[in-house]
Amino acid sequence: MKQRHIIGHYFTGYADWALKGLEYRKQEEGGHFSSRYAEENYNFWIEVRRVFDEYTATLSPEIIKMEHDHYKHRKPFGECYNIVAPTAKIQEVNNELNRLAKSIEQPERIKQIN
Repeated sequence: MKQRHIIGHYFTGYADWALKGLEYRKQEEGGHFSSRYAEENYNFWIEVRRVFDEYTATLSPEIIKMEHDHYKHRKPFGECYNIVAPTAKIQEVNNELNRLAKSIEQPERIKQIN
């Protein structure tokens, strides 16, 4: 999965949705997964949430809303430059988000998703 998709899934709420579904499946299967692929997916989304939650906790609510609007509503970052934050700060945040997404270990099946 590409970095921008991982970031987009985090800010649109897909990561939360996927994690809740996997947690429900785990409960239905007696507290553990019967499929190693489900367990790999579960661990991947846990790591995505952990990594991005730690980083976004350091960001202002305005920047988090800007990221959400960009990924959920396709609002260009250019509309936020020097309004939400200085251009350099927005670029720094986006570079860090890309770096964090790249640092997350992806199971082989998830790597294949475009």
